Amino acid sequence: MVLRRFLKDRRGSVAPMFALAVLPIVGLTGAAIDYSRANSIKTSMQAALDSTSLAMAKLAPTLTTAQLQTQANAYFQALFNRTDATNVSITTAYTTSSGTQLTITGSASIATTFMNVMGYQSLDVGSSSTVKWGNTRLRVALVLDNTGSMNDYNKIGALKTATNSLLTQLKSAATNNGDVYVSIIPFVKDVNVGSSNYSANWIDWTDWNANNGSCSGGSGWG
Repeated sequence: MVLRRFLKDRRGSVAPMFALAVLPIVGLTGAAIDYSRANSIKTSMQAALDSTSLAMAKLAPTLTTAQLQTQANAYFQALFNRTDATNVSITTAYTTSSGTQLTITGSASIATTFMNVMGYQSLDVGSSSTVKWGNTRLRVALVLDNTGSMNDYNKIGALKTATNSLLTQLKSAATNNGDVYVSIIPFVKDVNVGSSNYSANWIDWTDWNANNGSCSGGSGWG
């Protein structure tokens, strides 16, 4: 009878209810703090992964899988200096199928401070960064003017210097044989198509014949 009256009694019930509510309130409030810390670590990790993937993108085609992993790990560790993160690791994946691509994935753990109350000892944090470049090889066509006017003021010399500089840059940008193809087309006033093509149907002699066999109207072939 005493127990039954105790259970039915509603007087002074605020304190027990508050005591029971403290645990989830503290746990949820602490979870927000722990998640904020985890998100801060993820932001730092993402920045370090982005920098690492960009730095390794140029070297990836020339390194073995082991070398790429070692160099990427060293570069990442130099950038990522969050001491509150544990079990930090990264993995690299380089592929040339469907375009050249380098993906670096990172993971870490963070020990919780408040979520321990709810039974969660740590939070896992992960992120990744992908660098992907052209899936088609570079094709360049250079039309170079070598007419007589290019002899004035050493313009032909400047043309050679600029062309050589461009070809050097393109060669440096190429990693594998055939990454860059360059076609050089001379821009001239006259074109020698060869005497064997004199009667070819793709040559139009209309203007030539209208000017008496000369582009300037002089005498020439009839």
